Amino acid sequence: MPISTALCYVVGMHGLGDNLHQRALIRQLLGRSSRVLLETPWPCLYHDFAGKLELVHKRSQLRTQAKNAHREFAKFDHVQAPFMSPDIQLKVFYTGASVKASGSILGAMLADSGLEPTPYDFRMPIPASWQAKAQVWIDQWKPSKPLLIYRPLVVRTEWRGCALRNPDHAAYSILFNDLSERFFVVGVADLMPQVEWLVGMPAKVDVRCYGGELDIETLAALTQRAALVYASSGFALPLAQAVGTPSICIFGGLENSSSLSLGGNLTPYLGIDPVQPCSCFSPKCPYKCSKRIDIRSAQSRIERFVDHALAHHSKISLGH
Repeated sequence: MPISTALCYVVGMHGLGDNLHQRALIRQLLGRSSRVLLETPWPCLYHDFAGKLELVHKRSQLRTQAKNAHREFAKFDHVQAPFMSPDIQLKVFYTGASVKASGSILGAMLADSGLEPTPYDFRMPIPASWQAKAQVWIDQWKPSKPLLIYRPLVVRTEWRGCALRNPDHAAYSILFNDLSERFFVVGVADLMPQVEWLVGMPAKVDVRCYGGELDIETLAALTQRAALVYASSGFALPLAQAVGTPSICIFGGLENSSSLSLGGNLTPYLGIDPVQPCSCFSPKCPYKCSKRIDIRSAQSRIERFVDHALAHHSKISLGH
């Protein structure tokens, strides 16, 4: 269905990673419609569209999303939603089948939302105010090595697919330990007893920000300053890709490295798949996804990638 050129009301998604990907959709829509409204629990992720995009409070039962929407409540445009005729409403979504067909999550989101497969630019600038918030933490830590943003493996009660998506715990730990000594490691999470908790093997990190200490603006600025992001599939990878930081993602079940491949065209990205990559793209996986990773091959690929990432970071730091 053609999108209205006068008004488009976007029913956005809840997830942090999905909202980062949504930036590509919003860029397309702002070029088509004279007025665009977006439901989101993450207003700050659209800061550079101020004056062009109207932000509507998307009420969410999800813990982190609801907490952030409350924190940023003053940033919403408290406008009355228009009558939802089909020609002005666009619901952002994607299905497992469309991820398979398009080859990536962002490609599926664009296709299922009725938009063009390109452009898919979801890069996000970091304003000076966010950099200042990150600098407060850096001044406190006084790192002597390049920053690495580390996402520990977690499971949460809100989404049962989390455990399926996680990679093999031992492989995740071994591959991280191989490279961690070269960096000042900042572990980031928002844990809550009996709601979201760590799984797998303890990781050696220099700083643990596991209680939601870092708001999204600070985390985005720290991620941009980092030389590398190491994570399993989740929001950390789209965030790294959005701010231009090289990233390594270790995959388990549910999906594979192609999921984030479009963002890999924006900034350096290395996806490590199991020997038999999963492509079920559903929490109700009909297969018994094997998470076994060829450690030796992965170590070799990661070593080469890290050398490239550090060279990339050095050039940026020198202003080249």
